[in-house]
Amino acid sequence: MTPPPETQIDLYAWARELEQERERVADINAERASQRGYLVFATDPDISPDESGYREVYATEAKTPNQAIGKVKPHR
Repeated sequence: MTPPPETQIDLYAWARELEQERERVADINAERASQRGYLVFATDPDISPDESGYREVYATEAKTPNQAIGKVKPHR
């Protein structure tokens, strides 16, 4: 068996490098996701924008957009 030509790509090394890069990107994305915040803006459609209290802002912590939306409840 003859050795491969020098110009031939070492596919195994390339595949290992590609897998390492995928792992690195996954780690970076996980770190970014853990620091991500979500904002939910909710207004009462029965209140005029000129009335007091319309522009009040509240904040909460949530790990997912659905969790943030789920924390919005009617306040009556």
